[in-house]
Amino acid sequence: MASEDWNMKWKTSWQDNLALALHLTRKYKGRPTEEQFKEIKLTLHNASEALMYWSSDTTDWDNVHSEMPLDQTKVEEQKRFIAETSVPLDDE
Repeated sequence: MASEDWNMKWKTSWQDNLALALHLTRKYKGRPTEEQFKEIKLTLHNASEALMYWSSDTTDWDNVHSEMPLDQTKVEEQKRFIAETSVPLDDE
């Protein structure tokens, strides 16, 4: 059986996702757009998954690593801005 810490983590994840799903259904009154439906469905899926793992023997959390490519023009623009606006410090 999973330790109580992991069970508590799954339980709070389930509760958080349920609360978020309720919030989203109230936020998107009337007829939600397709993108809004996807957001609600994802939240309900996450709640369902947390409920499934809550009392199971599984204690592993998925380690997700993602990287977003940087736009080099923005990086260069920031470097130029820092070089132009920075005040030189005198070493004492």
